Amino acid sequence: MILNAVLCAFLLQQTLSAGDLDGASPLATEQAVLSTYKRMEEADRKGDGQLWFSLRDRKTLDTMDAGLKASMRKGGHSRPEVRYEPQTVRVSNERAILIGKVVDPTAATTQYQNVLFVVEGGAWKVAREQWSDAPFDPFVLYGLLPPEPGSFARSGAWRHVPYASPNLQTLGKKDVVWKMQATFDEAYLYIRYEWVAELPAPGSRIKPELADTGKTGAPPPPPSMHIRVAADGDATVAPHELTIAVRDVVSTRGAFDNQAKGPANRFFVGYSLYVQNAAGEDVFEYALGNDSTGRLLAVQDRMIEVRIPLGGLGIGARSRAKLQLEEVGSVLRILPYTVERFGK
Repeated sequence: MILNAVLCAFLLQQTLSAGDLDGASPLATEQAVLSTYKRMEEADRKGDGQLWFSLRDRKTLDTMDAGLKASMRKGGHSRPEVRYEPQTVRVSNERAILIGKVVDPTAATTQYQNVLFVVEGGAWKVAREQWSDAPFDPFVLYGLLPPEPGSFARSGAWRHVPYASPNLQTLGKKDVVWKMQATFDEAYLYIRYEWVAELPAPGSRIKPELADTGKTGAPPPPPSMHIRVAADGDATVAPHELTIAVRDVVSTRGAFDNQAKGPANRFFVGYSLYVQNAAGEDVFEYALGNDSTGRLLAVQDRMIEVRIPLGGLGIGARSRAKLQLEEVGSVLRILPYTVERFGK
């Protein structure tokens, strides 16, 4: 299930100031987000387009189509019986993510949504909203609102992390494969892939003839990995599995060609992280554009670094869970790898 962001729902202003947020308890701030979500239900029931505009964040309003704005100013479709049912909420500083269920008895529909809130001008505003016909995976809570970097990220001590062993039974002496390291701390599971040569930098230009083939000039992608979580005697941890993959992608931007006196496309290198659940369903995608470093994915020199929030794996900061990585596929180039906790 790849999730598509769409313009939807209606928002209402909430009155907690930024100063109040700084001094508010986590519970009080969470209740403020829930209150805003409840009032979103009220706005949806009324179909109040002006109210919708008043509570969108500035970036969303600036990028909206003028025709759509004009249409919405005339008023939206009202759904008097609709119910917004919050299921999970997570707040971090002046950002929050909420997963909810929206039930419309009149239309006999049930949908699921996640809402990214930001504080702007002292009020909670909706910055992004996604809808799905199926429930969202809990990973979305942490993928859209990742924690701050953990102790390992601050140390940068990759030189102390062992490499995974290549599978010499399937690899020849001349085979070139990705090297892999992994560790975890109180916040993230860190996986680093290493190639033999420098990788195309995110945002670097691609020649049109190469882009037409769907290629970026990057080497074959690193192996996809199953992440398996075992309790290892920790009663707070349930067995869990996710699969991750990193791929280079061709990013296209429109430009104006002076010679052709018309629009032309330019092509750039991008990278994306894909996450699947144990059933093989797509639950999250994270794209890295012009910047070489993001919260969940970084590409620099010969290295690709992936950061998976432990919360998305159902693991607490002090958990004694056991983590293992295993390459996806029937022919393994890298042997299964047991991940050691940083500083253990």
